[in-house]
Amino acid sequence: MKNKLAKKAAALLVGGVAMIAASAAMAHPIRTPEGNLPMIHWAVVESTPGDMAKMGAIAAATVGPTAAGEAGTYALYGGIDEENPDVLRLLEIYESYEAYRIHSTSEAFQEYRAQRFPILKSLKILEANAIVLEQKAEGVGTVVFMHRYEVRPERLAEYQHAVKEEAIRAVRDDDGVLGMFVTAEHDAPNIIHTMEIYRDETAYERYVTSEAYGNYLPKLSSIFLSAREIKNQPSHIVLSAKGLRVSGKRA
Repeated sequence: MKNKLAKKAAALLVGGVAMIAASAAMAHPIRTPEGNLPMIHWAVVESTPGDMAKMGAIAAATVGPTAAGEAGTYALYGGIDEENPDVLRLLEIYESYEAYRIHSTSEAFQEYRAQRFPILKSLKILEANAIVLEQKAEGVGTVVFMHRYEVRPERLAEYQHAVKEEAIRAVRDDDGVLGMFVTAEHDAPNIIHTMEIYRDETAYERYVTSEAYGNYLPKLSSIFLSAREIKNQPSHIVLSAKGLRVSGKRA
């Protein structure tokens, strides 16, 4: 009897681990408690020459720990431009404007602002709306690509449909694709800014040479008026699970 119970418990435990692992590997949308897309914007930060690492250290020591404990600050994902290492582009994802207000007025953030001021060359906040925010439940990304696309206005709906499908498929089906985030400028909805997070360089190469990506790419060839790719320096992005919907429920 004891052996049967032990075997049953072991089976349940293994099943539970398998379910957790499967959940972590699946694609999950980021949503508010009401099921809406969250509030987002981009921050483009430029340091004085050679001081971006110092600015990053300031952020890690001040606002980083506080943001991790803010329920409404879902994610702060960024990348440092490989061609211009004094430029950081940060995708900020919040549950609401109130959550952003709490974050931006916190004592830790004010300390960060004060300490970075001497080495801050410029700061631009780009208001945007989310098209699709898809990621795995966990993982560490080391390769980050961003894109800026200008879409033909009359084909914007077509692009949005195609990119949503591909983002969900890629994160769901490709183990090394950790996140696909696609946004549109608030005042110019046909100007698209994206962020793609990959586990490593091998994962990135596997994705862009895959048959699925090869089938997806031709759909876009006549949609764009312009396209720019931004490769970032090697990163260490730990995925946030805040706001994720797992099997219809929020994580």
